[in-house]
Amino acid sequence: MNEDAHTATDFPEAPAESRFRTPTAIVGIGGSAGALDSYERLFTALAQGSGMAFVVVPHLDPQSGSLMPELLARCTSLPVVEITDGLEAAAEHVYVAPPGHTVTLLRGALQLTPDPQPHLPIDTFFASLAADQGERAVAVVLSGMGIDGSRGVQAIKQNLGLVYVQDPATAQYASMPQSAVATGTADQVLPAEELAAELFAQVTRTQTLRYPEAFASDGRASASLQKVLNQVRVRTSHDFSQYKLNTLVRRIDRRMKSQQIQDLEQYAHVLRDNPEEVRALFRDFLINVTSFFRDPQAFEMVAAHLRTYMREHAESGSFRIWVAGCSTGEEAYSLAMLLREVLEETEDLSHVGVQIFATDLDQEAVDTARLGLYSTQAVAGVSTERLDRFFIARDGGYQVRSELREMIVFARHNVFRDPPFTRLDLVSCRNMLIYFSPELQKEVLPLFHFALKPGGLLFLGPSETLGTSREMFGTLDNRWKLYRREGFRPAGTLALANLSQTPLTIEPQRTSREHHLRFQPARPRESSVSSSVQTVLLAEWTPPAVAVDAQGTVVYVSGRTGAYLELPNGVPNNNVVDMAFPELRYELIGALREAVATDSEVRSPVLDFTVQCTPHQLELVVTPMRYPGQPQDLFLIVFLDRGQAPLQSLASAGPDTSGRVAQLERELQRTKEYLQATIEETEVALEERKSTNEELQTTNEELQSSIEELMTSKEELQSLNEELSTINAEHHVIITDLQQANDDMKNLLDSVGIATVFLDNNLRVKRFTPRITEVVSLMSVDLGRPITDIASNLRYDILAEDIQRVIQTLIPYETEVQTKDGRWFLMRISPYRTFDNTIDGAVVVFTNIDTVKQLHHQLRDAQDQNEAVLNTMSDPVVVLDHNLRVLSHNKALLELLQLQVADAKGVRLFDLGSGQFDNPELTGLLRDLTLGSGELSDFMLHMDLPGQGRRIVKVNARPLQTHDERAELLLWAEDVTPIIQQLAEEGPGAIHETTSSEADSGAQAPDQN
Repeated sequence: MNEDAHTATDFPEAPAESRFRTPTAIVGIGGSAGALDSYERLFTALAQGSGMAFVVVPHLDPQSGSLMPELLARCTSLPVVEITDGLEAAAEHVYVAPPGHTVTLLRGALQLTPDPQPHLPIDTFFASLAADQGERAVAVVLSGMGIDGSRGVQAIKQNLGLVYVQDPATAQYASMPQSAVATGTADQVLPAEELAAELFAQVTRTQTLRYPEAFASDGRASASLQKVLNQVRVRTSHDFSQYKLNTLVRRIDRRMKSQQIQDLEQYAHVLRDNPEEVRALFRDFLINVTSFFRDPQAFEMVAAHLRTYMREHAESGSFRIWVAGCSTGEEAYSLAMLLREVLEETEDLSHVGVQIFATDLDQEAVDTARLGLYSTQAVAGVSTERLDRFFIARDGGYQVRSELREMIVFARHNVFRDPPFTRLDLVSCRNMLIYFSPELQKEVLPLFHFALKPGGLLFLGPSETLGTSREMFGTLDNRWKLYRREGFRPAGTLALANLSQTPLTIEPQRTSREHHLRFQPARPRESSVSSSVQTVLLAEWTPPAVAVDAQGTVVYVSGRTGAYLELPNGVPNNNVVDMAFPELRYELIGALREAVATDSEVRSPVLDFTVQCTPHQLELVVTPMRYPGQPQDLFLIVFLDRGQAPLQSLASAGPDTSGRVAQLERELQRTKEYLQATIEETEVALEERKSTNEELQTTNEELQSSIEELMTSKEELQSLNEELSTINAEHHVIITDLQQANDDMKNLLDSVGIATVFLDNNLRVKRFTPRITEVVSLMSVDLGRPITDIASNLRYDILAEDIQRVIQTLIPYETEVQTKDGRWFLMRISPYRTFDNTIDGAVVVFTNIDTVKQLHHQLRDAQDQNEAVLNTMSDPVVVLDHNLRVLSHNKALLELLQLQVADAKGVRLFDLGSGQFDNPELTGLLRDLTLGSGELSDFMLHMDLPGQGRRIVKVNARPLQTHDERAELLLWAEDVTPIIQQLAEEGPGAIHETTSSEADSGAQAPDQN
């Protein structure tokens, strides 16, 4: 057993060095590039450690790039590589075919062929995979359009590989899986994720059946294997012991795996007790792989030879065919359609009747063929013209028309056991001999030779040969294995039907070369006496004669010709020239050649011939024959014995040799003429053959060109469909993403509650949010209308001008606007930028700021109220923040410092009034007060006031608590200069008393409100 196929359990994981190992199996995966879901489910569910190499051949657009490697890399941890020419397929790797190339496999290496329009790329790769890997090849057909892959899986199955097909019900595009299932070759039909598990289990499972169990030491079947085959023979009456044992062993191993049986002897017991398992094994032995017009070029070649053959044999009035191993009948119906077309081409063949015998071992296949009902995928190889001509459309398929079915007789038949059909013009046995052992092939091919007429045709499969039976058949086409039967039947097989009943008249007196034998129609026999008399006359008085064709082949013998003819040594030969005695041979050749060339009677000179040791004189007469319904040109050779030679000629024979010399000279001259004629005929035949070959080659090239053009057109349409499917899939993904983005955006805008309107460059409405109706009266019917044509609820007349300015300058604009019902909005106009950074209009956003406006008014009112309270006080008052900046003040402060309002608001205290409060000690006390420590009371501050001179001001301060817990200070001042001056005039004691009393009573603070 091949070591590469024995087990896959050596791969528990996929280490980095796995790329140097030979894969346990190479898996070809075909499908549409648009059906990404199937690939993702397959590779996501595929376990590592199988040791397999995966080659993905999708339908791709040749003109665009492929994202398949990147997409598949997201679904599997295996390395994903795009195929390059000559890349070696390694275990635990995924290889993806690039666009615009055809991929094939040769000795485990991937070959790339540039192809602008790949023709059935999946079929092409599967066929090369089957030829290169044999039973280690695996085909997986996933979702896709068309029938690509259907023929490839048949090639995989013929080479004993595995075929897995995605369940059409789970496929996004069911056409390709349905077509593959219709071939009947699928081992499993499952969803993509289940296919991955089944594939892993099948490849990694160790082989159940080993060669030592199946074969003895001499290479023959072991006792256990013989028991298995015997059970099949007993149950089905069919003996498979002469089939190729390697093929049988692989089929038995599959059945043992399915039954989870490890021992061949145990499996033999199961077969004995389970008839259903016997039938299942029997069906596995019969690999029913066929299709309509399989190998179309082969059928075109057969049609060309059939036209020639049927014209040559049209006189027979019938044409008989045997299709051995017909399976479900596609090949038999293909030949029937081909023959019907050939007969309709020529009026001379319209009378020819066709009878086809189609046989197979499998009764179920025969019943299917007899019904003649096929699925749409099964007739994919039939042209549209033939479908219309020979089929009737039924629900889900096509029915072969009755005129075609009546031409064929389907029957169960065993080629090497049952008697063959006879008198056949064509035997078609395609791809059946490859399963036979050489010994069985030696038995079957002579049966075909016996069944065929002389010159009949034998049509084999492209992988089959004649072996040791080459001498029985001549080659007509070596590529497509069409042969012609060589050798002839024994003389008398094609006897003339009416020769014994037809009066024969020979006139020796006439020597004209224009004399012909004429056969009159046979008259009814008058009595048995006349019949007896004619029989006696023919036997006793009519000279011996033979009827031959133009090549000298004997077709009828009359009388006793043993004195002139004898069978030659070696292989039996019924050519009259080879059978003639040497003394007659040259004269006979010359006379027959002259009669054929001139189509008239020829007589030879009188010849001296010894009969039973007695010299006789003999004359040969060769006459063309004519009779009604004659199928070919025939010539009658009559041996006229003139009696014994005269005595005087015998007496002079000794010393005078002139007669012998003349005879030898005549023979020599005839030999030269025959040789010269043979050379000329050979040269003419060679020239004709060259011309014919050139014409055939030209015709084949034209036909091939036409077929290629048709197939190219078909594949272009299929490729276009695949491209459209791929684009549709991509668009579907994009549309889904866009829909999701639109939904997100809509929900975002609706939830935020912001009134927004989107405009194009012409100020036409593109979309808007529901809240925009508070500002502009928009409805869904207003989409596409200019915003200027729609009634606005704003007290704002230059909205359009502002939008146009933003579109032109690209500078956003923001302002507050008010509606007619008194509500306030913050309007922001921004340019609308697309993904490629182009300006496509503007976005106008209205944010409701009514609450802000109300708070603003309330704050302004509070400030006005505070200012009014402060202004009622006669002493200067100022409110400071924690940074000692002026927040508010009264008019008394401005009058004291001779300042304007703008000069005081927001100014630092020590900068106020040209630094009138700039006292470090005062600043330190105020800062401590903002921090919550210290106090400031009756701080005497000397100021130089403009227009007033030097003044003494008493300063007091108190902290105020705000809502944000930031300390603010209330500071008030009192000009005590007059009091100090008055006291100074009264004396130091008054000043002291005044100061003490004020200190005891405390300074009266102003109202903090």
